[in-house]
Amino acid sequence: MAREAGLIMRRSPIVAYTRPSMEVGEFAKSQGKFDAYHLGALKAYWEDGKNLGDLKVLQEIGAAAGLDPQDVAQIVQERRYAQVVQDQVDFAHQAGITGIPAYIVGRYLFMGAQPYDFFKQVADKVLEEQQNLKG
Repeated sequence: MAREAGLIMRRSPIVAYTRPSMEVGEFAKSQGKFDAYHLGALKAYWEDGKNLGDLKVLQEIGAAAGLDPQDVAQIVQERRYAQVVQDQVDFAHQAGITGIPAYIVGRYLFMGAQPYDFFKQVADKVLEEQQNLKG
């Protein structure tokens, strides 16, 4: 599935502290550049084994996504998006999310990489349940 998404997955030699990357991701979202930043971060970690907790790495990823490296440094140093990220982490824990990727579709929570058919089955089930509530 990773290959289909254009991503080569290799186990990184490190387990990175990713909060700074998540905070830069929120900044990228505010600038309309989240998709490019997110893909760059995934490739940097999974393909290149880079440390997503390293400011210089985040600046490189950000620059490639169209963000100013100085803005990225300032975001990380000021922890400008720390509370937004903490709120997301708190929500995930409250929802029972213990792994990534995680998905909530209707009232169903599932985690881990799943094939397309699984997503379709869950979506069909949610649509059926919604129709039954209306009917």
